[in-house]
Amino acid sequence: MPPKSPKPHANFPAPAAALRGEADLLAAVLADPGDDTARLVYADWLDEHDDPRGQYLRDTVAAFRNGTKLPRESRTWKAWSDLVGIDLMRRLWQQTPTEFSQTVLGLARPAVNFVAKRTAEAKIPVGASKFGGGPDLPAGAKWPVYRGAPLSFLAQINLAELAPSPACRELPSSGVLSVFCYYDPDEGNDAFPKGSWKLLHFPDASKLTRNLPPEVSFSPCRLVFTECLTVPDPDSPWNKTIGFGHHEDAEDMYREVIVGPVGGHQLLGYPVPIQCDPLDKKTVRHLLTIDADDKPDWMWGDGGALYFLITEADLKAHRFDRVRLAMQCC
Repeated sequence: MPPKSPKPHANFPAPAAALRGEADLLAAVLADPGDDTARLVYADWLDEHDDPRGQYLRDTVAAFRNGTKLPRESRTWKAWSDLVGIDLMRRLWQQTPTEFSQTVLGLARPAVNFVAKRTAEAKIPVGASKFGGGPDLPAGAKWPVYRGAPLSFLAQINLAELAPSPACRELPSSGVLSVFCYYDPDEGNDAFPKGSWKLLHFPDASKLTRNLPPEVSFSPCRLVFTECLTVPDPDSPWNKTIGFGHHEDAEDMYREVIVGPVGGHQLLGYPVPIQCDPLDKKTVRHLLTIDADDKPDWMWGDGGALYFLITEADLKAHRFDRVRLAMQCC
């Protein structure tokens, strides 16, 4: 009898790991996307549970190894195909010289993209992931201020909602990450000096209460998550690892087709920069991108994005008090 599917969550309507017990096998694949061994073990497990994705995954791996045409793209398993690496294999096979493909696949990192859907404040449960409106804070918590004025509440991410995803295993399995920043559309936000923003981690989401914003807030939105696989920007510290060298055409193609278009909110993975790559060292990790968005009704400079960065060591230790912010715009 096939294992039961986990109950869908409002914020995670189509998880890549669709069966109970599947997330651990997918996590093993994501631990080293360049090694097909874990993929084939995973494919065997899917076969044992009469899941047609097993044969599809095995056929894709074999075709990619042999440089032959990959199986036809499946729209039914879109999130799963992306996270397990099948979509990346297809793009690499179609566009990238073979000498780069295996290296790029090995560098891939999982991430979660999310979109905002404007929702009445009362319909968003306390502690749930959201943009705008009022934040959920512990009793007695002081509202963050800058120059004596309250910071604007941007977002909160409920980590328990993300915990079932193998893409999020570097994050705590519970608690809430909350983001505040100074925002003045008349003054502009070309820079965020010290104290003008806060990223806070509240470990116990059960002890939070909804707070009304002290001033006009951004429109409340619920968040919907999808998993994906990301690769480093060609201008990142991984440029030499990929080995483009003098292959300018290959690098341009990689930027346009493999990295993909700029834009969107994202947790973990590699950032998609608007200007230069914000990861100045391989030991720096991307934690969160908050993009311009008309749903909550905010804009950073001229169509910009906020990139929250953390060192590898601090991410492992969950030291979110050491996050730094970089902003880029067109």
